Amino acid sequence: MGVKVREKVAGSGIWWLFVSHKGRRFSQQVGPKAEALKAKKYLEAKIALGELDFDKPQRQPTFAEYAQGWLATIRATRRESTLERYRGILEKHLLPRIGKLDLDKVGKRELRQVILGMKEKGLSDASLRLSRDVLSGIFGSAVDEELLSANPATGVLKRLGLNSAPREPVRTLTQEDVRAFLETCRQHYPDEFPVFLCGFRTGMRLGEILALRWEDIDWRNNRIQVERSIRRGKINRTKTGRARLVDMSDQLREVLKALLTRRKREGLQAGLSEEIPWVFHRGGSPIPANSLRYPFRQTLKKAGFSHMRIHDMRHTYASLLLSNGESPAYVKEQLGHASIQMTVDIYGHLIPSSNRQAVNRLDDMAEDKARTEQK
Repeated sequence: MGVKVREKVAGSGIWWLFVSHKGRRFSQQVGPKAEALKAKKYLEAKIALGELDFDKPQRQPTFAEYAQGWLATIRATRRESTLERYRGILEKHLLPRIGKLDLDKVGKRELRQVILGMKEKGLSDASLRLSRDVLSGIFGSAVDEELLSANPATGVLKRLGLNSAPREPVRTLTQEDVRAFLETCRQHYPDEFPVFLCGFRTGMRLGEILALRWEDIDWRNNRIQVERSIRRGKINRTKTGRARLVDMSDQLREVLKALLTRRKREGLQAGLSEEIPWVFHRGGSPIPANSLRYPFRQTLKKAGFSHMRIHDMRHTYASLLLSNGESPAYVKEQLGHASIQMTVDIYGHLIPSSNRQAVNRLDDMAEDKARTEQK
């Protein structure tokens, strides 16, 4: 029997009450730790006076109340940009339709009506999938807290015939194309050349490249530690939340070494008391991602290539490694994918059929067996 106070997600700043009394348990989100401790004392007093009655029905939170609490709970595990997208979906499309309903009164029927209403308004499939993810996260959390027995959002898009759209084919360059791109870039946009070389030689996401610090480079072992990313001027963890090591090619090492020498010289000329930590910076701050789009497009145009996204440098890197016979496991580690299945799903079609001779050897084995049986 008792009342405990703790964070469900460590570091989230959202504190919960966990009550165990007469064989019954329940949990309640409170907020700041100070408020949770006050609520703990109040409940302990109610228990001591015998005024805590589990037999009385507990009020269910509304969908809006629970959704706001869920957003606060996941803050520590999501990027700010992701939280903004979640908030946008909730405020524009979900809360106006089902926000006032008690959480346990929102069933599959209500969710189908919400999704179909969004579809009729012309929202994209991507928005529908994002809405499904938000709903699934909210109701999944309620199931974990034993407020609900099942997640009504499970399979909602499938039941409506709105399955996920097929993945857009990746756009890549050949090794010769990459060489032509980089030569063109070095000639016309020399300041951006090291950034794009890093993209083609490491497969790092653009935000990860722009968040690189000199301390992340292991010159002795030719490796780069990737442990942060930058988006909209804010430094975050990597997309998966995990750091990783990527191999650094000899060419990239030489270019970055030359860049470091130049940065030191510029710092001395400017009379700076300490070195600027960012590898790619302007005026001491990381280069804004949007400022790279124009030189990237112009380099493509001058090199004679059709349009592709900056992110396709990452796809090109992976495709070239796989085409050269590197294992999907190695590519997965370099890219920082959460699982090898993700790597295979995206790039599996690029894995060369280098084992064709192994298939032919099966024919040889079958023929040898047939000859043996005939003797």
